[in-house]
Amino acid sequence: MATYNGGKYLREQLDSFLAQTRLPDELVITDDCSTDDTLAIIETFAATAPFEVRWERNEENLGYTGNFNKALMKAAGDLVFLSDQDDVWFPEKLERMERYALEDPEALVVMNDAALTDGDLNDTGLTKLGQIASAGMRDSSFVMGCCAAVRRELLDLCLPIPAGYKGHDGWIVKMAEGVGRKCVFADVLQWYRRHDENESQFIANRTSKVTRGMVLKQSVSRLIQGAEQQEQSAASAGQLRAFLAGVREARDRSGPPLSDEFSAYLRQLENRLSALDGRLAVRDKARWMRLPGVLRLWRKGSYSEFAGAKSAIRDLLFR
Repeated sequence: MATYNGGKYLREQLDSFLAQTRLPDELVITDDCSTDDTLAIIETFAATAPFEVRWERNEENLGYTGNFNKALMKAAGDLVFLSDQDDVWFPEKLERMERYALEDPEALVVMNDAALTDGDLNDTGLTKLGQIASAGMRDSSFVMGCCAAVRRELLDLCLPIPAGYKGHDGWIVKMAEGVGRKCVFADVLQWYRRHDENESQFIANRTSKVTRGMVLKQSVSRLIQGAEQQEQSAASAGQLRAFLAGVREARDRSGPPLSDEFSAYLRQLENRLSALDGRLAVRDKARWMRLPGVLRLWRKGSYSEFAGAKSAIRDLLFR
């Protein structure tokens, strides 16, 4: 668990650990310089918990991803569950997810669904996987760390997460997915609380039903944000390069057959990065000079890495 000024909701999440039908072996918490009563809550909990609680306050603020990275580096378990500070787990979460992991020893990450609530834990009747499906998205969009249990083998291969990379969950879950070792179960095993202080603003996290039309509207809105889109694309290329380097390192640390699976995934990522670099080069040109570059990318199949014709039109018209 990574905490930061979480005193408002933290007790409920900690209490849900005590209610588990299969208690944790340990709880590792790193706090990112909280200024509220978070540390007092943790200290009180640690003094009476029936399992080991190891916690530490960072000397400086590391940010969301850096804080989780530090906690993960300190965890010792064979199966490590990621926890947000403001959710509430159902009593059977640990027991059921451990069973799923044991039944599929090849899975590097196992994930459960989550019920979406408002800040007061009022059930909306919606779940994260349900929102993803109604939005017309694939399960590959489901990377929520708080719903994931990660096998030690993967953590040994992919940690530490490099400074500047955005999203510990994307780093870990997408790495497992890329080698075909992410396993998602439809069991709803926790409340996922949505409030004004949540880090993630992903559309499928909304507490009202998401539709394909809403996703299209958001896509069009982003399309017309020319300069911002250029900046986001350049940032995406940097993130992809960092992730590619992490996958390469994971491959070099692993042995067959996993190293072969990582090699295949590397080739996919390299193709996507090449296509993204080509798109950025086209967008650097004046609009009237872009058509030849877009046509070259189209003939190479580069746009198949993105949204096809929509991405080609975007490159022709927007920065």
